[in-house]
Amino acid sequence: MKQKYFLLILLILSLAVPAASQAQRVIVPTDHYPPWRLAENDTDISGIHIELTDHLLKQLGLKAEYVLRPWSRCLLMLERGTADIMAGLLKTKERSEYLIYLDPPYSNKDIKAFYVRHGNSGTIKSYSDLVGMKIGTTLGNSYFPKFDNDTQLQKDPAQNEETCFKKLLYNRIDTVIISEDTGDYLVNKHGYQGRIEKAEYKYSLPLSVYFAVSKKSPLADRIPELEAAMKKMVESGEVRKMVNNFLKKQN
Repeated sequence: MKQKYFLLILLILSLAVPAASQAQRVIVPTDHYPPWRLAENDTDISGIHIELTDHLLKQLGLKAEYVLRPWSRCLLMLERGTADIMAGLLKTKERSEYLIYLDPPYSNKDIKAFYVRHGNSGTIKSYSDLVGMKIGTTLGNSYFPKFDNDTQLQKDPAQNEETCFKKLLYNRIDTVIISEDTGDYLVNKHGYQGRIEKAEYKYSLPLSVYFAVSKKSPLADRIPELEAAMKKMVESGEVRKMVNNFLKKQN
């Protein structure tokens, strides 16, 4: 009789383990957006956002499962609830319909630069110079409110930032808007020095960047825990230290 009870307990425990493991599964969509997200294939994924996400989830006893998708698809997964959480998001009215942003933001500064062909840095000295130009953007990306809502500008979306730079080199567009850290990284990585440079105009006003959770995710029930962990990371200086260390390794 005791043996039967023992076997029954073992059976219950064996069934409970997969259920517990499944409960800890957190789907994190990611695209290739260096140096924040480096994802050349499904198995080789790294970057600043990856390290920050791993550190954040670890504090709640969770582990990320990364899936590589185009940026617009990442947002769609969050909207549908087939993904749970993602870093690198700006607040927009549309996204607020399906996302819960974690306070505080982990960054309050995101410089947007405009890259042009070599010798053309003086062609964009102010925002008004963008009128009449063909501007390379990335599908699904938000940059800053004035630019995002400006219907007078001619925006030419591409699947990713590398494609934007190639279109710039082939004279198919006049400029590319991109976060300065990412733009500088790509110029150095692909050897575009002497072919691509930054325009004089940059957007550098305060811009909050967040982690956000899908409203349809089970993580939506753990927002207070996530925000407490996020606050600790920001106020202790962990976030800034992790960013600086990663960038230092890339140089």
